[in-house]
Amino acid sequence: MSRKILLFLSIEHFHANVWKDRSLNQSEYFSNTVEGLEKFADFLHAHHDPVYLLVDLIEEDFRQETVPHLTGSNHHALVQRKFDQYYSNTPYRLTRLQQRQSEGRRDDELLFSALTNPSLVSVWLDVLLSHQVPVAGIYSIPHATTPLIKDLDSNHLLLLSWEKDAGLRQSYFLNKQLRFSRLTPIHSGSSFAEVIATETNRTRQYLHSLSLTPHSELLNVHIICHAKDRAHLDAHLSSNSNTHYAYLDLPQLGSQLKLKYDFQDSDATPLFLHLLAIQAPRTSYASPDHTHYFKLWQAQRAFFSLATLTAVTCLIWTAFSYFEGSGVANEINNLSYQTSRMLQEAEGIIRKFPSDTPSNGINPNGGTSITASASDMKSAVTLFRNLQVYSVPPEKILQGLTNTLDNFPRIRTSKLDWKMTASADSLPEQVITFYGELADFGNDYRGSLNYLEHFQLALSRIDYIVTPIKLPLDFSSKGSIRADIGSNRNKPSEFSLKITWRPKQ
Repeated sequence: MSRKILLFLSIEHFHANVWKDRSLNQSEYFSNTVEGLEKFADFLHAHHDPVYLLVDLIEEDFRQETVPHLTGSNHHALVQRKFDQYYSNTPYRLTRLQQRQSEGRRDDELLFSALTNPSLVSVWLDVLLSHQVPVAGIYSIPHATTPLIKDLDSNHLLLLSWEKDAGLRQSYFLNKQLRFSRLTPIHSGSSFAEVIATETNRTRQYLHSLSLTPHSELLNVHIICHAKDRAHLDAHLSSNSNTHYAYLDLPQLGSQLKLKYDFQDSDATPLFLHLLAIQAPRTSYASPDHTHYFKLWQAQRAFFSLATLTAVTCLIWTAFSYFEGSGVANEINNLSYQTSRMLQEAEGIIRKFPSDTPSNGINPNGGTSITASASDMKSAVTLFRNLQVYSVPPEKILQGLTNTLDNFPRIRTSKLDWKMTASADSLPEQVITFYGELADFGNDYRGSLNYLEHFQLALSRIDYIVTPIKLPLDFSSKGSIRADIGSNRNKPSEFSLKITWRPKQ
């Protein structure tokens, strides 16, 4: 995988990590001072990879709205009006479609959110844009944690996590859709477990006041933590009829996401950074102006990939053409060798051919004169034609019979006898004795005999001479038609024909 720069911003801290091959390097911190900004600029000079900014701030607001279902420019105008109504003082805002209602007008349920203190983000973003760094997006932990709850079986879920540089993050999901999130700082004198117990009750009461969770509904609280903090949490937390506590093991989550990181405590910041690197949300707080250089970086990568593919294709085509040219050259050499050999054989034949030359063997016009008498040439031509007549290939003789059989499917071939005889005019005749069966003879004797007669006529039209030898019914004085009918009613009737083929003169 390609390298990425992962930045994390909280109210008091800002640090950077280089992510490569599912591994995070040591965090490098920068202070919000002149020296800190210069140090961050030097860091950017040394790293030219795309940047993903993850924020965890108290100043993040969420509003859920039900609006008419619109598309295109109408939807965009409605969203802009809501942004101007709620978050006119910040450019870091986004909306996400939660769901479309299934009844009534089928309105859209949208979640609007924004970072309400833009100065905290802008001071660092300005440095990134001034150095033309490709910024992929600005994301928050509540939006980035959605993939973690997809397999949790709960309609009312409160997900708790602790980020060492930010505090305790509580995100509420209704039917697996983010509805609300709040961040509570943990001061040095407070216990992690005590803060969770206190803040969970406050959050549950706040959700009841907003009518997000019915009083009779059980609130499932899932806490992301390290195994060594479980005992301390169990001592301060107890499930009841309103709240049920469960734990998500932090190292196990990292292992499931194939994160190469050794968790020493319950700090979930490395987990969220890795999750952002492998599965960033589709929407972010960054505007098109903020991601301008990232789009250019993507286009550059696409052009580079296209150029590489073109170069590889040309290389393969060149190699193919080379080998094909080599094959053609070898073929030309083989043809040249065969031509030379044939010329040598022709010269040998010419030398052996009888010639009519002067006694000195020299043609008066120059060269060697090779001649033959007219009678010898006529005899040779006649002999050649007779050989052609007597050496007709079998496929030529049987071609017409085969094509005719394809048009008469009820006739099946049992056996063929073949011999060659001489006709009255001394031309060779190919005599084929055809033994066959006529299927579906049944009781329609006249129809079946007509079918066989049409078969014979079809052969006669293509220059075969057909003579019946044996028909399915014996019409002679010695034959018994009744006996033939009784014995052959349920089986094919046998017949045989003499088929004579003669060459055309």
